[in-house]
Amino acid sequence: MRLVFSLLVLLMSGWVSLPVFAQEFDVTDIVAASDAFLADPSEANRGTLIAALDDYTGEATVQSVNAYVRLLMHDAVGDNGEDLIESATRATAHLEPVSDILPKQYLEARFLAAVAQFNHDPDPETMLEMAHVEGRSRAFTDEIGEQPVWAETLKWKADAWGMAMGAYFESTRDRGPSEQEIQTILASYGADVATLNALADRSLDDAGLAFCSGKLIQRPAMKYPAGQLNRGRIGAVIMHFDLDPAGKVINPTVRASVPEGVFDEKSTRVVGKWRFKPDNKNAVGVSCRLERTNVVVPLIFTIR
Repeated sequence: MRLVFSLLVLLMSGWVSLPVFAQEFDVTDIVAASDAFLADPSEANRGTLIAALDDYTGEATVQSVNAYVRLLMHDAVGDNGEDLIESATRATAHLEPVSDILPKQYLEARFLAAVAQFNHDPDPETMLEMAHVEGRSRAFTDEIGEQPVWAETLKWKADAWGMAMGAYFESTRDRGPSEQEIQTILASYGADVATLNALADRSLDDAGLAFCSGKLIQRPAMKYPAGQLNRGRIGAVIMHFDLDPAGKVINPTVRASVPEGVFDEKSTRVVGKWRFKPDNKNAVGVSCRLERTNVVVPLIFTIR
């Protein structure tokens, strides 16, 4: 059995702006190296940019952050995993002091560092790192109290990677982090499963009806795709769907998957046939409802 994870497309995009106080440092060498790297992303120019960033000892500036973004965008789609480990780890450290100002760039760099480290050397610490990325992304809201698209996207990607990492450790019989360790990290951000489920279950519709208790009937059963058996891939899919008034699954979509696209079609097709069965069918429409939106089901694919 083997793990085959392709690196996800880099999430980072766009340049950033920072407060004026952070513009007083000398970033001449960084700007020159970054421009040269943009014009010609050769290994030599990459090395020059890394050296310029290493020599810089000031606070994060527009120029230094954008140089790291440019470097990460290049390394994330390259074939050299060690390059990405280097750039993502350095970017995370550089951005950490301004993570409250630039949470998107910081968390995406931290995410890429965890993915690259795990692909290079599957270590339990990378799974704990991914739990921190997931928890902080789930907890992040903007100035009006809403979760931006980038944070929602990142939380699902981190969740899928965390599940796939856990499946890998289970399949190789290596000791990975326990579920309690993961949930403790998520709970520190208010993003543990118990808290999220409790919030969802308390939701009322316009008629004041809560969700019915019951269970999701998973028929047909989810099976490992026959076409992937010879590849021995391990993976995870985060499925999102709604339930109609009869409890049938509607609008099944994939929120995130690892490896990306490998198990998506199978997951969407099978989950679309599932339905929710209430514990007390006579209570439906009287004291509870079956209709529900934003249901999330995690799926893990492994060969035992």
